[in-house]
Amino acid sequence: MEYFDAFLPIGRTNSADRSSPTDTDAALAVMDRFGVSEALVYHTVARDSDPELGNAQLANVKHRRLHKIWAFDPAYVIPESPEKYLRRALKENIRAILVNPLTRNVRLDHSPRILELAHLLEKRRIPLLTVHRQWCCAEDSIDWYRLADFCNRFPMLPVVAWEFRSRSNRPMFDALATTKNLFISLSSVWQAQMLETVCKTFGPRLVFSLGLPTLDPTSFIGVISYAPLKTKDKLAVAYKNMADMIKEARHE
Repeated sequence: MEYFDAFLPIGRTNSADRSSPTDTDAALAVMDRFGVSEALVYHTVARDSDPELGNAQLANVKHRRLHKIWAFDPAYVIPESPEKYLRRALKENIRAILVNPLTRNVRLDHSPRILELAHLLEKRRIPLLTVHRQWCCAEDSIDWYRLADFCNRFPMLPVVAWEFRSRSNRPMFDALATTKNLFISLSSVWQAQMLETVCKTFGPRLVFSLGLPTLDPTSFIGVISYAPLKTKDKLAVAYKNMADMIKEARHE
């Protein structure tokens, strides 16, 4: 079975698993070790603190198996418009955009720059990865109702959500029930029978990730392999969902 890691980090961060990669060679090595064919890669600095500084660290990442992600800074005072930012990103062969609303308590549904960027991404069907990561809270950091409203505002925009752990899953179920374009990282739902529950109720609206930098990368391949699901659903989660999003996006 092929795997496509939708959230593979490059760079150091606190509490990282020892196998989490810090450069291109290490990223490819960990992919080879766990049978991951392709990955979306971002830099931890871009996710956690400074998007532009982290984005710049990906300049030398050039490999057919690695699809680069840039993070976006929603600060309204930034002179560069979202349109110019996206144009610059596409010139650098960026395949998806990452936003971490929790670095500065930004709301996706009220940020003028994020809303403008989402409109531009929707036209091109370029995936938006909403990575909810903050240093002080690890679990249940997504407001699923606001995220669902955001997704429905841009119904043709693929939105992929990540948080360290979704323990309170009832709001997540409501978000999946009221949207069509929301996908969730498998590495965020590490509870028994969650994969099959989501797939049987909402369809295979999950994407695979090894769970790095923080989780043990051996955790989620077994979850897919042993789940009591149809093969086509396993393949969708493991590889096809994310691969199709990248393939169907208009990057030119």
